[in-house]
Amino acid sequence: MDAAGCPAHAGFTMMDPEFLADPYAVFQGLRDDPVFYAPDLDVYVVTRYAEVDAVLTRPEDFSSSVTLTPVTPPGPEALEILAAVDFYRPPNLINADAPRHTKVRRYVQEAMSPRRLRALEPVVTDWAGGRIDEMVARGHGDVFADLAFPLPALTGFSLLGFPAEDIELLKSWCANRVAFTYGRAAPDEQVRIATSVANFWRYTNDFVAQRIAEPVDDLASDLARRHLEEPEEFTPRDVATVLFEMAVASHETTTNALTNGLRRLLEHRDQWEALVADPSRITNAVEECLRFDGSVMGWRRRATRDVELAGVTIPADATVLILLASANHDPERFERPEAFDVCRKEARSHMTFGKGVHFCQGAPLARMELRVVLELLTARAPDMRIVPGQHYSFTPNITMRGLNQLLVEFPAAAAA
Repeated sequence: MDAAGCPAHAGFTMMDPEFLADPYAVFQGLRDDPVFYAPDLDVYVVTRYAEVDAVLTRPEDFSSSVTLTPVTPPGPEALEILAAVDFYRPPNLINADAPRHTKVRRYVQEAMSPRRLRALEPVVTDWAGGRIDEMVARGHGDVFADLAFPLPALTGFSLLGFPAEDIELLKSWCANRVAFTYGRAAPDEQVRIATSVANFWRYTNDFVAQRIAEPVDDLASDLARRHLEEPEEFTPRDVATVLFEMAVASHETTTNALTNGLRRLLEHRDQWEALVADPSRITNAVEECLRFDGSVMGWRRRATRDVELAGVTIPADATVLILLASANHDPERFERPEAFDVCRKEARSHMTFGKGVHFCQGAPLARMELRVVLELLTARAPDMRIVPGQHYSFTPNITMRGLNQLLVEFPAAAAA
């Protein structure tokens, strides 16, 4: 790749400890160059809101075909495991372009009806309320393990139609997927993750076959019916791919959003207490959490031709890494972007869910889960606090940002 004439940041990796601890401090300096080349990742990096917006809204210039390409090519053992289950996902939602993406997105949008989403809210409220009550009764808990990791799995898998008795098994297959696609997993870790991916892929294909044979009232069956109506245009493998992508995406992103958001709220005690005092602020607080420390740091695109962006020519076929998290802190778009403010008027303008034709279809579901959890916690655990002195750890990768643990305590319960 020719990076001549383009600013370069040789040390930019997104995977070193300093960056993982506070990427937003790093982004402040990077935004001096709205587009630069990162040799370590072999990508052109886009840092500012206006340019990120341009990439997301110009799919004819920036293809989604590389979105799911592993940063580190899988080793032979991992590839053998995946080949054994014929793990090949045709472009559908995340990594497809028009007209393919347009058609499949319409199918999914029809299946994700408001009725289905409304039906999930009492399920989320009941399950999350029970987990929160358990943590409060103990006087302590781990937001990640006790709440943020299992809840999106329960919600997303239930929406798709996976049986309740299989959810614990399916959750176990979702662990550490981020490192495989977006990080630099070691060969032995690649093998472990590939085994889980293969198990999930085999399960999903078998499940689709069941729904095609005997459809019921769930999202998977709606997609199966679409296959029966257009068998050549939307194959069983296509249905399985959509379910696979949705299951993984809904799980990873919402887990990250819950842990990151609760951390920031509890670190800014005045903001937490503002929600306790006035729960009507929670809806906007969700948006500020997504903006300030969202679940997705970066997303990839491929230049379909030589494209000029912010005075830099990005060559055809180059991979472009758009820093959504940096755009969310761009002072050209957000006033005092480093301030965490649950009353911020422009909070909903964040890029965490993307924009344009690939805007996240799971956004309404994620927003509902975050809102319900905050409503429950502010009502039932207003004294919740972060356990002091804990070390925050993150999985090194270029896309997802989320804590692997968030220890909290409930002083009133402990005193009792």
